[in-house]
Amino acid sequence: MMTLINIDHQALARLANDQSMQDTVAVGQPGGWFVEVDLNGTRGRLVSRRGAVRVFSRFETLTRYLKQVGIDHFSVNAEHYDATPTRSRPDAASRLARTHEAAEHDAWFREQVATALEEADSPNAEWVDHAPAMAKLRHRIKEGSAKRELNAD
Repeated sequence: MMTLINIDHQALARLANDQSMQDTVAVGQPGGWFVEVDLNGTRGRLVSRRGAVRVFSRFETLTRYLKQVGIDHFSVNAEHYDATPTRSRPDAASRLARTHEAAEHDAWFREQVATALEEADSPNAEWVDHAPAMAKLRHRIKEGSAKRELNAD
């Protein structure tokens, strides 16, 4: 039984540069491919930064990656490969709809701000001091409260 270890991108690049691997294998699985390397009886699997096995959904992407790392020759094990994608995204449509709604709201909001700025910069703009405006508002609130009290009786 071989020992299985995780290796990250940097370790794989270092191993490729040092030519320390006996074999590199692209292993097929449902939805994609992952990389295993033979290190003198120990198998190393390429993992992502978060520690999960790095799965390439397209074989071409895997090949390009291995070439960039410095691995030009590798074996392929397609025994368990199934082209059916395993990542289903049932929420994609609703997420996209929310994105469009947010973009529409953002456009509307920016238009409102631009209009307000144009009005504020207009020479015909009428400015009201804060204190009189708040006094008028407080008076209206008191009137509304008094009317509600009369209607409650």
